[in-house]
Amino acid sequence: MITVFVHQNGKTQVLDRVERQWLDPASGATLWVDLKAPGEPERRLLSEEFGFHPLSVEDAVSALQFPKIETYPGYLYVVLHGIDAEPKQTQFATRDVDFFLGRNYLVTVHDGDSRSINAIHEVCTRHEHILKEGPVALMHRIVDQMVDNYRPVFEEIEARLGHLEEEAFAGHERLSRRVMKLKRDVSSMRRVLVPQRD
Repeated sequence: MITVFVHQNGKTQVLDRVERQWLDPASGATLWVDLKAPGEPERRLLSEEFGFHPLSVEDAVSALQFPKIETYPGYLYVVLHGIDAEPKQTQFATRDVDFFLGRNYLVTVHDGDSRSINAIHEVCTRHEHILKEGPVALMHRIVDQMVDNYRPVFEEIEARLGHLEEEAFAGHERLSRRVMKLKRDVSSMRRVLVPQRD
């Protein structure tokens, strides 16, 4: 699914297509193209219309990438992970969001619903000045929203660990199994959130 926000001549429009002339910084357009659950048409858009390097396109449409930043001629490719769980859920998961940041555009790619992206969609439809600020400011807004979503989840983890600690001192059964499960959840999140060193 493709959602296109284009800001030009003081107005922001929401469309389902990309006009090639908008990709030229001289057009005066600021463009945000959001690709949700990309398939072959979205892959062609990334490769043919935007002309992104095949390696970055392959990474963007793959199931899981570790966080990273790579520079390519004319754009920056960034992979970040957002929390994909409500605070009270028992399973924690992350979802990667891929960013292609150019001089006058931002392309985001994600494999399903993203609370952070959805929140910024709503802001952009209500406030035309958001895209006028440019693609770097837009990316900052999305990343800021992603970071805001971490806080309640980690607060919930801390609360659960506190309860487990209390139970440990009270001598409850099956505690070690619950502790190990929670530690695996945290470890799993850490693997995808913290870049690996070579």
